[in-house]
Amino acid sequence: MAGPFFTQAEERFMRGVKEELSVAGVEVKTPLDIGYVAGGSAEVFEADLQAIRECDVLVAILDGHDAGTMCEVGYARALGKRIIGLWTDKERRLDPFVQWLCDEVVTSLKELRKKV
Repeated sequence: MAGPFFTQAEERFMRGVKEELSVAGVEVKTPLDIGYVAGGSAEVFEADLQAIRECDVLVAILDGHDAGTMCEVGYARALGKRIIGLWTDKERRLDPFVQWLCDEVVTSLKELRKKV
């Protein structure tokens, strides 16, 4: 799973999405699971790319238009991975380019559980 996790709220949301999917029987790996630390590192970057190469589906939390998440989505797209975007922002419109990179975009956890 890709997504921003740099604030406490973002981290809670990412962990909540992971928990929802895990309860539904989906194995989920996030950048937090592969050892991300503030400031990042080359090792974590490579581990992140490896996790994307190994995944069946990339779930991307698109809220916030995080640059790292957008890079992960682009990398997954280049590899031909299925990408499901999660967009919960009710105030702003999702950038069409980002939307087109995803195979589908859902707007709730309930929808997401049905798609994975």
